[in-house]
Amino acid sequence: MKESNTFLDHPQKLISKNTFLFTWLASYFNYRLCVVTKLVERTFSLLKCSNLRLILLIIIYPVLFVNNANALSAATANVVNGSAPYLSLDGGETKINSAEGLLGITLPNGHYIPPGVNSALYPNATIDTSSASNPIELPSTTTFADIQTMVPVASYPSIELNKLVNSPYNYGKDDDGDVEISATGSLAIQWQDKKGQDITIQVKNHQKATLSACSAPYKLTLTATSSSISTKYGQPNSNTFIADRYSYHIVVPNMDRPCPSVAFAQPNLLFSAGDESPDLWNDQKGFKVADVGDTTKNFPTTGANKLYFFLLLKNITPEQVIAANGTKVSATNGMGVTLSLSKSTTGWRDLPLGEAALKIELNGPDISSNNKAFTPSLFNIYADSTHLELLYSFKIERWYIIPIQRSHTYEDIQKFCRNLGNGYRVPDANDLTNANGDGWTGGIPGRNINNYQRRLSYRDSNRWIGGILNEWGYITDTPNNAFLNHAYWVSQSNNTCRSGSEILFANSMFGNVNCSGYTTRVIEEDQYDNVGDVCVSP
Repeated sequence: MKESNTFLDHPQKLISKNTFLFTWLASYFNYRLCVVTKLVERTFSLLKCSNLRLILLIIIYPVLFVNNANALSAATANVVNGSAPYLSLDGGETKINSAEGLLGITLPNGHYIPPGVNSALYPNATIDTSSASNPIELPSTTTFADIQTMVPVASYPSIELNKLVNSPYNYGKDDDGDVEISATGSLAIQWQDKKGQDITIQVKNHQKATLSACSAPYKLTLTATSSSISTKYGQPNSNTFIADRYSYHIVVPNMDRPCPSVAFAQPNLLFSAGDESPDLWNDQKGFKVADVGDTTKNFPTTGANKLYFFLLLKNITPEQVIAANGTKVSATNGMGVTLSLSKSTTGWRDLPLGEAALKIELNGPDISSNNKAFTPSLFNIYADSTHLELLYSFKIERWYIIPIQRSHTYEDIQKFCRNLGNGYRVPDANDLTNANGDGWTGGIPGRNINNYQRRLSYRDSNRWIGGILNEWGYITDTPNNAFLNHAYWVSQSNNTCRSGSEILFANSMFGNVNCSGYTTRVIEEDQYDNVGDVCVSP
């Protein structure tokens, strides 16, 4: 009799043809595979009738077919030939496939603007060509929140890219339907006003504030680190971006609004030498203000407790400035000094009362303070309550303290200043004045005048040219401060007095430097009873 080759007569062939199914059955019922195989063989052997075997096969075979289909699906699910994942701010309409795209912005009218190098990547975008001299102009009603970037305002100044690709932002997209998206790298944003001041945190806190023509053009800079976006499945399943950086320049129309500003910063107007630059100093007004954001050009750089000066304002009142800043202002950076703001009228001895002005008084360590610590302190004064519009900025670099009692020897002065701690020391002549005089040539180079010149102190390599007297003038004449002496002893370093051991002193009225005629060992009160001590830090 001829041997049959059908599955009906040989169940072993059925089993070997569908090993995957029977292996699954064994696993599902927690049996060994051989047990399941024997069970099928025994069942077929008991069914002598071919018709019964056929009925059983009809029942089993659809399961086999479905299982084979599922096995194929499981084997191929991890490889889907399609497109790489990408990012999008508009639900996929604009696909971000490069670092340039990460640095794009969306304007209030919905226009997407990326950098312009690879413009072909974004055919529906308006490519940016802005610069400081050719900025993007937006409507006067534009708020900071109206200008969208990949960095959400709430996350300023930076965010990890992985936070953007999933909920709640869902900027990660994959056209193959893969929802398991991850990313590496980060994005950062910086807003700057026309003066170069970083206003990013102010924008974060006041995103509904409108852009100001007086602070424009704004500079918006986006920075991307080396980044990638990937999915679990698919081919290709990742997109890589190299690190990049780009800046946009943005303005809004002025609408004929006069911009608030500071015309002069006015300390005591007494005295001056007469050779001051008219671009820097006005005998009747004080220091001219050219760039409110450049603290190296703004008065003062030196200070002491209770010294005060005036800001002469334009297009804004003292009351408005106080409303925007409060009566007490703390340092943006630094420690030890605060400001008191008030409305006042300018006026100094022998000079008539002048004009309404903002009075700024320095409050910091003096001889009676328990904590005499000071570090260079930056102050910003704003024209608006959102602190997005900088009105004036200055930085106190050196701080001075006057002792109550005079020292009798130079060693006593040194010891006293050291005992104050916090880096206090006996000042050099250039910590007090910028004059060149008797026994001292460390003032303004090439200027052979033994009086201070009214100008801001500045650094020449690692040392200061000028100090508190050339900036503040005749401070002994300023009410309520501790500078009561008409001259102050200075350090003997770089002393070129004739004897080489005489003590130098600087006159507080004119800033002239002179040799005392006395040695460093003894200071005779009967001859110099109006020469006092002073300490400076750092």
